[in-house]
Amino acid sequence: MSDTRSAHPRVGASPFSIGDPGRAGLELPAGRPGALVGQSDIEVSAATLPGVLIRAATIRGLLHRAGDEPRQDAFAIARHETGAGAWAVAVVCDGVGALGRSDEAATLAGRRLAELGAAGVPWPEAFAVVNEELHAYAEQVRAAGGGDASRDGMATTAVALSVHRDGPGWAGEVAWVGDSSLWHLDAAGRWTDLTDTREPGQEGDEDEGPFHSTKVRPMPSSGGSCATRAVRVSGGALFVMSDGIANPLDWCEDVRETLAKWWARPPDPFTFAAQAAFARKTHVDDRTVVALWPDDDDDQGDDEGHAGGGPETAG
Repeated sequence: MSDTRSAHPRVGASPFSIGDPGRAGLELPAGRPGALVGQSDIEVSAATLPGVLIRAATIRGLLHRAGDEPRQDAFAIARHETGAGAWAVAVVCDGVGALGRSDEAATLAGRRLAELGAAGVPWPEAFAVVNEELHAYAEQVRAAGGGDASRDGMATTAVALSVHRDGPGWAGEVAWVGDSSLWHLDAAGRWTDLTDTREPGQEGDEDEGPFHSTKVRPMPSSGGSCATRAVRVSGGALFVMSDGIANPLDWCEDVRETLAKWWARPPDPFTFAAQAAFARKTHVDDRTVVALWPDDDDDQGDDEGHAGGGPETAG
């Protein structure tokens, strides 16, 4: 059941909610301009490749808004041209909040991984290269700042996908460090975490809070290694995301049901960003997602707004 919700002009949260939006989602003002001049609260992008429609958005979470802190998530999208056609490259990074300059790590890692993916560098090699570059930059920043590890430290999780259409399905490879993840939404509205490394029967728990994870092993690390997995799924859509969306998706049935409805087809880019920023009590982290849908219907662009709708609250 859904109801329209109109936000007050001073409120910085999305007008979309899933369940109880909490007081922050209803009342928190947009706040002052950020201390980092030029960094936006929201970035949105859209792209097309043969057979693929892409939407991407990153949004500063309500916790960072309230604390006058920068957004620490970032995304990057690119394409890898081959003799057989173009592959989509999508990267999402989530800076580690305890370190003061993790926003820089996320932005740098995201762009460099996407550049290397576009050049056809295998993901294990690309992650190793970026890990070393982050090591060098982090040391340079700490030295210039006097060596304060908390204020000038930086680290980030990352998930990187290279994929192309394979008949009615998808084929490619995903690599990751930490708890950013890749999800598949099938035609029946079922979600599957393709980067889930939990043992069978080990479930997520909403009571653990929006920042809990046992999988956070960010870059830069001592070895620069990443986990990898071949991607081969039939139909549906793919979603590369930070834990700001992945945690409530994993833990909450109403989030899975609502996002499956909203994202069965690609909304317009602006609606997509507002939906990715949905308000929900206790889930106030940054939100980032790159979504890839199949583009099999030449007339699909005529009704892309089908899944979007207006601002609403899902029961």
